[in-house]
Amino acid sequence: MHIRSATLAGYRNLTDADLDFSPRVNLVLGRNGEGKTNLLEALNYFALGRSHRGSRNEDLIAFDGDDLHVRLEVCRNGEISFTCEYGLNRRGESRLRIDGEAVVRRTDLVGRLATVFFNPETTQLVRGGPRYRRQYLDLGRSEIDPVYLQDLSAFQRALRQKGTLLRDLRRGVLEPGETRRELVAWNRELARASATVCLGRVRETALLNGFVQANHNALLDNDLELILVYRPRLECLQGVTEEKAGNPDFPGQLEREIAQELDYIVEQEIRRGRPLAGPQFDDLEIGLDGVDLRQFGSQGETRTAAIAMTLARSDVLFATQKVRPVIFFDDIFSELDRERARRLQEMAASLHQVFIATARPEDVEGWEPRDMRRWRMESGRAVPATVDGMT
Repeated sequence: MHIRSATLAGYRNLTDADLDFSPRVNLVLGRNGEGKTNLLEALNYFALGRSHRGSRNEDLIAFDGDDLHVRLEVCRNGEISFTCEYGLNRRGESRLRIDGEAVVRRTDLVGRLATVFFNPETTQLVRGGPRYRRQYLDLGRSEIDPVYLQDLSAFQRALRQKGTLLRDLRRGVLEPGETRRELVAWNRELARASATVCLGRVRETALLNGFVQANHNALLDNDLELILVYRPRLECLQGVTEEKAGNPDFPGQLEREIAQELDYIVEQEIRRGRPLAGPQFDDLEIGLDGVDLRQFGSQGETRTAAIAMTLARSDVLFATQKVRPVIFFDDIFSELDRERARRLQEMAASLHQVFIATARPEDVEGWEPRDMRRWRMESGRAVPATVDGMT
């Protein structure tokens, strides 16, 4: 998969433009603040239906504008597969289309334009809180399993409803008898969706592990053992293996056990005013030769592990869907030594379309992959660049 071209209008500080991209390597150089990250953000937006930086839609619109519009031509196997476009305005309205047809739900976007994004915050996958690792598993699984995405959305909705009930009950806003019956009903929905979510995370972890290990070894040229271990908080999921998760009778059994576990603690939840168990507390343990990287890993070890894990997500996507996602690198090579940076560049560019944004020409000095196209960003304008990209 690759982005063949983009038409940009009204996006942040970017000059309105029509851009054609290389199917292999696209290098975007420029000083900080010139618009490199904005360009990558504009290209990546459609993959998620939102900014990967967490920005509000209205913040993406140029200061002197009322709306924005971006259109991409996306190719598979060398031919245009579809066009995707999105528009936003200051009235809070947004529209997304694929081949001119409106996309009603943002969940329908998952997997259409497959991307993997690297930036300095990628290390949060290892160093950050559990939510980063849950999101990592959930995004990877959603890309290859539509049922998982549906049940993940159902779980999140049910959890919000249950949380609201518990808070209102604790404040004395609701009548206890009726509310307890509602809580039991939401526990049934949570149990059903949680069974899919937890088993999906078990399977995703198993798929990722081999690729994580291979990518880590390739980046460092060593045989250190990097292992991911899924750590669910629900007691009935302790020790569940991929083999057991694949048993067709197990999901139904697990759903019943989760419901029992949730019902058992309902009085505690009422006293505390919040849910106390479920997949929202899960974590992913990352170990390097038996050492927990989150607690004891060095900066270099955690950074390399995070990169290996992120690359592994793209490997799983190809292994299951035969799709190579577009890879974005946003100012990450300055944090890597020269040899590791070059290995990462070569690994990504050998299989994927790659976009590299950097303020340092030395990050790619001497690297001449085939079909590389270069730009220099100047006050939001993408200008065809010379080899050094800065003159």
